[in-house]
Amino acid sequence: MRIGLEGKVLTPRIGGIGRYAIHLVEALLALAAQRCPDLELVIFTAPQTDRAVLEGSRVRLCERFRRIKSTLLRSSILLPAGVWCEHIDVFHGLDQSGIPLFSKAGKSVVTIHDVIPLVLPWAFPPRHRWVLSTALARIRKQAEMVIVPSTAAADDVVRYLQVERERISVIPMGCDARFQPVAEPARAAAMQRRYDLPRRYILFVGTLEPRKNVKTLLQAFAMLLAETPQDDLALVIAGGNGWGREDYLATVEALGLRDRIRFTGFVEDDLLPELYRGASLFVYPSLYEGFGLPVLEAMACGTPVITSNRASLPEVAGDAALLVDPTRPEALAAAMTSIISNGELRQGLRAKGLARARAFTWDGVAEQTVAIYRAVGRG
Repeated sequence: MRIGLEGKVLTPRIGGIGRYAIHLVEALLALAAQRCPDLELVIFTAPQTDRAVLEGSRVRLCERFRRIKSTLLRSSILLPAGVWCEHIDVFHGLDQSGIPLFSKAGKSVVTIHDVIPLVLPWAFPPRHRWVLSTALARIRKQAEMVIVPSTAAADDVVRYLQVERERISVIPMGCDARFQPVAEPARAAAMQRRYDLPRRYILFVGTLEPRKNVKTLLQAFAMLLAETPQDDLALVIAGGNGWGREDYLATVEALGLRDRIRFTGFVEDDLLPELYRGASLFVYPSLYEGFGLPVLEAMACGTPVITSNRASLPEVAGDAALLVDPTRPEALAAAMTSIISNGELRQGLRAKGLARARAFTWDGVAEQTVAIYRAVGRG
């Protein structure tokens, strides 16, 4: 069975989607080598494809379109042609823009991580919103099966895209084994030097864009400091620039937080576990997530978590985090204060988080995904 995979999202620099693609491919390759010898993966490379992910594997690469940057050109003409030339049985688009748009060649599966442009249209620039909305609209006609990472995302796909529920499979993401509570002193020291981190810090990880709700987090942090002064406590905001960062910087100045905030920019994947482990707590007040992988990663590192009570985040967190209304900075501040001041609560959340994170594995994700490939291929 030949499975085609769109390789343009095989890069950690695009956040959760890139992490999903990389870990899924690694787990699929391991599964094919160990238990599924009939499974052959063909990756359609792109300029963004991280070749380090593929080193040492027996995966077949289709390099015909490796220099093509245009998503529209790849999706409308080149991918259908590649699927035909490579004799692909099932093509898997690893994100919503990775499926052929205007023509269909063979059978296809697509992973929709979320439908945020339709749920929160104000949270995207107009061009970005139009591109993603167009890609999402085509999925209803093109894909035999849609994979989503949460029940909340499945409900949104039914509501906004009118995809039948029987064509949707919920496969939660996994958590990489690197995220664990055991510290690595050398990496911790390297991270400390690189980012000039304070001794005590609250952590946020995510792309800096409006839906991540960083402005409310800044307001909540200012309230925390006003109510219970913490001379050595800082807020570390780790993530690459999206759009709207200027507003965050203006908020920092207006709240008088310049000396208490660290913007690290994008943090390399191999340093993330130490960043989580060093934090006093992790806060993720996003307004909408299809899954929310950072919540799981923080838990796996033994860091207490506060997150939103919206969309998929309660599914991911379960009872192992404090859930708050992300639109209320005072609620967020109160939750942060309670964890900082209550050692018993911290230890309880740590224990629950570690247990919950162990239930999410990439091997399990790969097994469920292969089952979908086989079902679609037979259909």
